[in-house]
Amino acid sequence: MPIPSKISELVERFEQHGEDYRAGKYNETQLRRDFLDPFFGLEGLGWDMDNSTKAGENVREVVQEYPLKIEGANKKPDYCFRNGNTEKFFVEAKKPSVNLKDDLRAAFQTRSYGWNKGLPFCVLTDFEEFAVYDCRFKPVNTDSAQTARTFYCKYTEYDAKWSEIEALFGREAVRGGALDKQAAQKVKKGTVSFDADFLHLIEGWREALAQNIARHNKGISQADLNYAVQMTIDRILFLRICEDRDIEPYGQLQNISGKKGVYGELGELFRQADNRYNSGLFHFGKEKARPGEGDSLTLNLKIDDSVLHSIVYKLYPPQPYNFRLVPVEILGQVYEQFLGKVIRLEKSSALIEDKPEVRKAGGVFYTPSYIVDYIVRQTLGPLCEGKTPKEVGELKVLDPACGSGSFLIGAYDFLLNWHLDYYTQNAPEKLAARREGPICRETKDQAEGAAPLWRLTVKEKKRILLNNIYGVDIDRQAVEVTKLSLLLKVLEDGTPERAPTPQSRLLPSQERLLPDLDANIKCGNSLIGHDFYDEKGWDTYSKAEQERINAFDWKDKELGFYSILKNGGFDAIIGNPPYGFHQIHTQDSKDYFKKHYAASEGSFENYFLFYEASLKLLRPAGYHGYIVPVTWLTIPSAVSLRRFVLSNFAVRSIAWLPELVFKDAQVNTLVSIIQHSEAHTVKILISDQNDPSKNSGAKGEIEQSKFIDSDYTIFLFENSVDTELLKRIDSFSVPMSSLARPCSGYNPYEVGKGIAPAGTVHTIETVVEKPYHSPSKLGSEWKTEAVGRDLGRYSLKWPQKRFIKYGPWLSAPRDPSNFLGSRLLVQEITGGNDRRIVATFCDQELYHSRDIIPIKCDNECPSPFYLLGILNSWLMTWRHHRRSPKAKKALFPKVLVSDLKNIPIRAIDFADKSDKARHDEMVKLVERMLDLHKQLATARTAPETTALQRQISATDKQIDKLVYALYELTDDEIALVEGA
Repeated sequence: MPIPSKISELVERFEQHGEDYRAGKYNETQLRRDFLDPFFGLEGLGWDMDNSTKAGENVREVVQEYPLKIEGANKKPDYCFRNGNTEKFFVEAKKPSVNLKDDLRAAFQTRSYGWNKGLPFCVLTDFEEFAVYDCRFKPVNTDSAQTARTFYCKYTEYDAKWSEIEALFGREAVRGGALDKQAAQKVKKGTVSFDADFLHLIEGWREALAQNIARHNKGISQADLNYAVQMTIDRILFLRICEDRDIEPYGQLQNISGKKGVYGELGELFRQADNRYNSGLFHFGKEKARPGEGDSLTLNLKIDDSVLHSIVYKLYPPQPYNFRLVPVEILGQVYEQFLGKVIRLEKSSALIEDKPEVRKAGGVFYTPSYIVDYIVRQTLGPLCEGKTPKEVGELKVLDPACGSGSFLIGAYDFLLNWHLDYYTQNAPEKLAARREGPICRETKDQAEGAAPLWRLTVKEKKRILLNNIYGVDIDRQAVEVTKLSLLLKVLEDGTPERAPTPQSRLLPSQERLLPDLDANIKCGNSLIGHDFYDEKGWDTYSKAEQERINAFDWKDKELGFYSILKNGGFDAIIGNPPYGFHQIHTQDSKDYFKKHYAASEGSFENYFLFYEASLKLLRPAGYHGYIVPVTWLTIPSAVSLRRFVLSNFAVRSIAWLPELVFKDAQVNTLVSIIQHSEAHTVKILISDQNDPSKNSGAKGEIEQSKFIDSDYTIFLFENSVDTELLKRIDSFSVPMSSLARPCSGYNPYEVGKGIAPAGTVHTIETVVEKPYHSPSKLGSEWKTEAVGRDLGRYSLKWPQKRFIKYGPWLSAPRDPSNFLGSRLLVQEITGGNDRRIVATFCDQELYHSRDIIPIKCDNECPSPFYLLGILNSWLMTWRHHRRSPKAKKALFPKVLVSDLKNIPIRAIDFADKSDKARHDEMVKLVERMLDLHKQLATARTAPETTALQRQISATDKQIDKLVYALYELTDDEIALVEGA
């Protein structure tokens, strides 16, 4: 792309007057106005620098973040460029007198901005020089200016380099995902994100504090220790963040950390914070307007100065943390991982270990922000449309399993932006002029003549938070983190208006800066109410058991949400409910669920129960948005849940997420948007992109009534031609379950998901060594074991060095005949690029892992070879991919036991000569395929291998042709199947 004429003019001007510009009197403000605004503006890289389109404050393309000094060291970047409300890159401007090529301080500052904000690339420029930094490398203040620099040029090279600059930072390029694509390329060694680095830091704090408190405070309980450590970290971090946001005096924590009696000094700061903020984070004394006695534990603890000094030291330069820039959402991601561990006391020593439910689930999985944003927009968007702030103030938004608060932060952020847009579009000057107006103008260090920047007042943000946002979680630590995140969001824009100083006492006319969230964010078990104890009584359970059950009564007048439910319920319910069974499902819990939840009829899967429980809390016309596994659409155990949903609510949309959303979690998910409506004939909109907000339109539409008519099983992505063919195939077939007996593969590992490392068994409380595997046969109990990858279509690679010790110690079929006799073996994970069903025949003794599904063949009519040919046919793979949620669009598409039971087998009338001939022909072809694969396994030359592969391919096509004839497909239908 040729350089724009405006940029050429700027280059020429700088060339003529460069000496004047390099003089110290020419400052950054002049540089921005004269050179950088036009460089990045409409005549240069195409950005709307002055918001000429009058876009709302939260979606204006360029935010000029004029300097806000914090002890002269930290400041905001000069420009933030955005796509919608998403920051894409920062630009830091320096006056031309600075030598950017070698100035390590300017480079460190620029990299710190991007690293703290989580942006991969940022720009440092004085127009004379233009440098790009990869901000995924943690910045160190002693790094050279060249460290992590990916691009550099001088103004004299703009003509030659313009196409490179425009391809990354041009408005259209950024909107098209150029920076995202660049960031997605192979990451070099040494990169570390803010969240990973900060998680490592606070995990170290937890361990040090836990050990120190346990050592010096004999008799402290495990629960009190966890509480004390969590609150100490939260309080220090909160005050440090407030320093960088100009709310607390910068460096106050650093100043006291070098004194003797550090914790006593911190205690005084915490008490002052209680006076100033009104947050439950700092609540030490009894007050009339607040329930409870307050925290009488933590300030009386003994903590060594050295531990606290080490913590505080790492929060200040030379460390690169700039908490003005760190989004609350990133802190939430850090805390989500942090909360996955718990402190356990053992003989006055503190040990850090995974929580049982986290260990059972295989880790902590944070919902990506684009999923949170999508669910929030789909639920709150329709509810806010056409309303006034007063009407929106009546909306109640709930996450009943809020964790660290990511969904509530997303909802709160949406409402803040909605209100700011509304106010700035409706006479903002008049609103700001009011004594208690909801917005004010940002004037601090703003350039003369710049367009006004409006922000919500802290008072207004408090009102929105208290009126709209509600959450519940069974984990007390999670509740405290959610509160902390929401409170930080209140203070995110900087210094509140008319705030009391940290040391001052409140005047009668003043109110504390922050709201008390105890009435909004509550700790309890969303699935179990106080009526849990009706059967046996409270005294039956120990204090520890009561704490674990943590019963929560939604309709309790003081401890629940009585008034909201009395008025009809919550307007929006959002979240990512727990998956799996977790440790709370004791027999008593299961008995309770059976009485209270229809979804428990088939399974005690947590997200089934949360679906039902939360939908019951939804008011008429309210919206519900969850991200959950795809399995609830079709598996038999979810039929009661589907019946409950489809019979009582309108499913507005299902967004199928083709890729794995959760890092390191092999679970396929979808987003469902459901409305409390009687409109059961509503058309469900279907999309199939991982970020459904980017879909140009729905993939398809399906009438909800169709699923009610088809036994409440939800199938997606069907067109009318597919549907008719599928119906016809099923119409003259019988399910395989009536011909063969599928049985699930056994599970020798007792894990919640996947296969555990060989030689271990995971239980709820611990990991026990169990040497069940060996590369050699160690005795009569040791049996040859196959795994899924040993299977092929019509072939079996006999394992040579994999043996399992079979016996009652395994969670396996107790009858070894399950691994004997004639049977078909089916691979759980479909294979190859075309994701074919993979099956073979076995009549020898062979034990196998759970990723193989055996089908016992107890009769010869029809022959198991007849079944095998149909199973391995292309027609059955085509059908499976349209009928099974585990097959569609999945990275590891699965064949479930329920899928095999329902495979439609063309019935054979053996009295009919034509039918019997087709059956016998299939048996003959399959026998040939099995023999050809045995020959292929022993082939020794390339020509022999090639000849056998050609025979296999030809025989495979003959089997497919015979299957098409058996199911009476037309030429057009065959083309449809094979074209797929």
